[in-house]
Amino acid sequence: MKEVTGALLDFAQNTRYEDIPDEVIHEMKRILVDGLGSALGGLTSDKGKFGIGFARRVGGTPESTIIGIGLKAAAPVAAFANSELLNGLDLDPIPHIPPIVLPSVLAVAEAQNAGAREFLRALTLGHDIALRLNRVFGMHMMNSLTKYNKVPDINGNSNEHMLGAAVANALLMKLDRTQIAHALGICAYLCPLPSCTDWETTNPKSMIKYAPVSWCAQGAVQSAMMAADGYTGNARTLDNEFGFPAMYMRDVQWDPDTVLDGLGETWGVLNTMYKPYPCCRFLHASLDVFYKLKKEYGFSGADIAEVRCNTGPFTAHPDQYAINNQVDAQFSGPYNIAVAAYDFAPGPQWQDNQRLKDPKILELAHKVKMIIAPEYAEYKKTMPYSFYARVEVDLKDGRSISDFTLTPRGGNYGDCRLSDEELNERFRNCATVILPGHKIEKALDIIWNLDQYDTLEPLMEAITL
Repeated sequence: MKEVTGALLDFAQNTRYEDIPDEVIHEMKRILVDGLGSALGGLTSDKGKFGIGFARRVGGTPESTIIGIGLKAAAPVAAFANSELLNGLDLDPIPHIPPIVLPSVLAVAEAQNAGAREFLRALTLGHDIALRLNRVFGMHMMNSLTKYNKVPDINGNSNEHMLGAAVANALLMKLDRTQIAHALGICAYLCPLPSCTDWETTNPKSMIKYAPVSWCAQGAVQSAMMAADGYTGNARTLDNEFGFPAMYMRDVQWDPDTVLDGLGETWGVLNTMYKPYPCCRFLHASLDVFYKLKKEYGFSGADIAEVRCNTGPFTAHPDQYAINNQVDAQFSGPYNIAVAAYDFAPGPQWQDNQRLKDPKILELAHKVKMIIAPEYAEYKKTMPYSFYARVEVDLKDGRSISDFTLTPRGGNYGDCRLSDEELNERFRNCATVILPGHKIEKALDIIWNLDQYDTLEPLMEAITL
C-alpha cells in the first residue's frame, strides 16, 4: 500500500509556483472571484453576521482582514468569520472546498505578509490535497445515493478539506517537513465528526449545515500555528491503521491509489462545479430547465398552476415546504423554483427576509412537487457528473410544457462551463450589497492579475468598505 502522508508532503514541499500549469492558476483565480464574491454576498446572511459578531467578540492580534467590513482579527478568528461569510448563501462550488481552504489560507497569507504568488501556490496545493482526500470520502454520499437512493448513515461532507488547508498554511509559515507532518496530524485530530446525515434529517435546518466549515477553517490555521510552536501530532495520520481514515469514516474503503493518482500531473480544480444559484447543487438541474422553459414560453409566477421536478433523491431537507430560515430556503427545491419564477436575481435577494415571508412565493412553492425519477440513478451509473432533471410546468391557460437536462450549468465540461465574465457578473451581484462600483471593478482587476502583485494588501483593500 502506498505511503500517502509522505507523498503529499513531497508534493507540497517540492512543487514551486512555476511548476503549476497556467490553466490551473487561472482556475484558482476563478475560485477567488467565486469565493470572495460569495463572501461579500454572505454579509447579508445570518451565518455571515454571526461570523462577524464572533470576530468582534474574540478579536486577538489584528493581523487578518474580515472580508467586506475591514475589521482585523487574529488569523484563526478571521478564517472562522470569512468561512461563515463564504458559506452563508450556499453559493460555494462543489466540492465544498473553498469555504474551508480559501478563508484559512487567505488569513494566514495576510498574517505572514506573503507574496501574492506564495499565496496562490499555497492555495492551489492545499486545494489539490483537499480534493484528493475528497475523491475517497466525498464520493461516499454519491455512491450511496446511486446504489441505494439514500445517503449513508455515517457521512462527512467536506470536513476532510481542512487537512489540505493545514498543509497550505504550514507552507506559508515556512515550516519544515517534520512540522508540516505534525500540522497534518494535529488537524486530523481536530477534524469534526462526520455528522452530515444527522444535520440532513432534522428540521428546521440549523446554521452549521452539512459541515462546520468555519471551525474547519479555524482549526486548519491553529493546527499549523501549533506545529510551528513545537506541538506534535500523529505525523503518519493518513497511513496508520487507526489514523485519520479509520477515525473519520470507518465504513469507507480507504484507497491510497485514488488519493495519489496523477499527483502533480492532473489537477482536480479544473473540474470544479460552480453554482449559478444560491442553493444546494442537487437543485440546480431543475432550476436550469425551469429557467429555459420560462425564457422560451414567457410565463410568470402568477401564470403557474403546478410544477413537477423529476430528479434525483434528495434528503437534505425532510420537509421541502417548511421555510423557517435562510438555510431552509437553500435546501428547498419548491422555494427556489418559486423565487426564480418571480424574477429575483440569483444571489442575496433569494434569501432576503422579505422573500422568506412573501405570501405569493410561499403559495407558489406549494404548487411545486419534487419527484424521484428512476432515470437519475441510471444516468449516474455511466455519467458520474450527471444530475438528471425533467421539469413539467402546467400553466393556468391550459398549456403543459416540459424539458429536461442531464448536466446542470457550472461544471467544467462541454457547454456547462460558466465563463469568466459570468463569474464576474455574479461577483458584482453579490458585492453590491456593500461595495461601490469602482471598488468592485478594482477588486476584479486585482484578482485576475493577482500574480503581478507583491503582496495581498491591494486585494484586501479592494474587497473591504
